[in-house]
Amino acid sequence: MQDIFRNHSSKGQLLKAWLFALLLLSYISLTMYFGNQGDPDETLIINTDPILLLIAQGVFSFFMFIGVAVLFIAVALRLPPRDFFPKISWPMIGLTMLIAISFMVVNSAIGEWNLNVDFPDSSFEDWAKQSEETLKVLTEHVVNFTSPFHFILAIVVIGVIPAIGEELLFRGLIQNLLIKAFSNAHLGIWISGFAFAAIHMQFYGLAPRMMLGVVFGYLYHWSGNLSVAMVAHFINNGLALFFLYLGTLGTIEITPEQMESSAPWPMVLVFAVVCVISLRVFHRKYSKS
Repeated sequence: MQDIFRNHSSKGQLLKAWLFALLLLSYISLTMYFGNQGDPDETLIINTDPILLLIAQGVFSFFMFIGVAVLFIAVALRLPPRDFFPKISWPMIGLTMLIAISFMVVNSAIGEWNLNVDFPDSSFEDWAKQSEETLKVLTEHVVNFTSPFHFILAIVVIGVIPAIGEELLFRGLIQNLLIKAFSNAHLGIWISGFAFAAIHMQFYGLAPRMMLGVVFGYLYHWSGNLSVAMVAHFINNGLALFFLYLGTLGTIEITPEQMESSAPWPMVLVFAVVCVISLRVFHRKYSKS
């Protein structure tokens, strides 16, 4: 774990940790909540240029995640952001990629299960289903690639910016703050993983996204290198976009709906073994005392 309070006196650090974590989570939660209010017009989404939608999403994500995180690190913690990025070796990158790819297969089973969860009949269920349907329409629209530029823009907006910004915020800040507050690494990692999932306001995808956050959290906690979590995050998002781009080109047959289905169970089990072994190797080789 990184000592993000090293420029502060030890007195009152626990209170600061709680305060900072609550302020960050409250700010992001309120922003995302009010951004998801109302009844979005799906026809309007379809009739809007996907390039413009991606640009708008990119600008929002950049300031929401990267901007807030960098400002918090520099002003509140009085740390240079580069302190979160020690040198990363190629073997570490390779092992991180193996973990990310193998966990994608495992997580497909968790995602399919979560997608079929039945909530009790309520206004929450209606809202959650409407949000999922709107997201489905939006996703299919923006990943229906019309040009190489469209694909590259999607890689930047959906792959690069979230990998940098969300990891800075949820692992670099919130996870560290929660670990400091609870004096328990596992509790901090799992709570920040849940916050990472819940903040997206997609409750039919809560479990797989939370598990992604937990894996990213342990990779960062063990290595002390936020770049590791960013690489894993980018591989997860970027590889999905790459497959969808190949589907658009007709190279392979795949759709966004098919991406939500589980891999065959024999494949899931094989990759689960690969993932567990890779995580154990990573922990033994790169874990910081």
